[in-house]
Amino acid sequence: MEQVHRFEDKLLSITIPKEASFGEKLPLLYVLDGNAFGPLVTQTILLQTRNSPKTGVWPTMIVSIGYDTKDAFQRDARFNDYTPERIHSVLQEELDMPNGGGLATFQKQLLRIHEHIGRHYQIDNEKVGLLGHSLGGLCVLESYLEIVRLPFITDFLAISPSLWWDECAFFDRLATQSSISDKRLFIAVENDHGKMETLAERCYNILCQGISEKQISFYIGPEENHMSIVFTALSRILRWFFQKENANE
Repeated sequence: MEQVHRFEDKLLSITIPKEASFGEKLPLLYVLDGNAFGPLVTQTILLQTRNSPKTGVWPTMIVSIGYDTKDAFQRDARFNDYTPERIHSVLQEELDMPNGGGLATFQKQLLRIHEHIGRHYQIDNEKVGLLGHSLGGLCVLESYLEIVRLPFITDFLAISPSLWWDECAFFDRLATQSSISDKRLFIAVENDHGKMETLAERCYNILCQGISEKQISFYIGPEENHMSIVFTALSRILRWFFQKENANE
C-alpha cells in the first residue's frame, strides 16, 4: 500500500508492506532523493520479500522523501538540503553549483517527519535506516557525525557519498570527533580509481580505527560508475540493514 502526501515543502511517498499485520511494528527506511530512488528501493524490496528467507530482505516501511517536481532530481533543493554550511571559499570549478548549506535545517525537518510518521504508524525503533546517494550520501555521513540531531536513526547507508564537497570539509569534522557513534554504517562506492573511491575508502579507514567491524561495512563496486553503483550495491545494503549482527561481506 502506497500513500503520497505533502509534508511542508516535501512530498512523502509511504509504502506499507501488505504482509504487515495490524499493530505490527515495522522496520523503517528513509530514502533521500525520493523522486529518483524511491521507486527503485520500493520495487527492490517488494520483489525480494516474496522469499525473504532466501533473499535476506524483509518487509519494511519505506518513506521516500522527495520534492514537488516531475524531475528525478531537484538540483537546487538537494544541494541546499544535503550539504552543510561551507567553511572554505568556493572553488573556481564549483562556481556554477548552488551554494548549499541547509543541512541543519533539513535535519530538523527530518526529525519532524519522523515524529509525524511515529504518530500515525507502528515503527520498530531498533531498525530505522537513512539511505542516500551522492549528495544524499554526504547527508547520511554528516548526519552520522551529528547523531544527536537524528538520534532515531540506527543505520546510516551511504552510496557514493560526495565527500569532495567544500574541499573535503567532512574530514575536518571527522577529525574533531571525540567519540564515534555506536550506530551502524554502510558505505558503498564505485571502483572509479578516482576521488569518489579514494575519499570513501579514506572515510572507512578512519572510522574503522574507532568502531567495531560489526558496526561498519564497506563495498567497492567493480566496473561501476557514480550512478550504476546504486543498482549493484542496493541489495547488498538491504541484506546488511536487516542483519542484527554482521561482519563485512
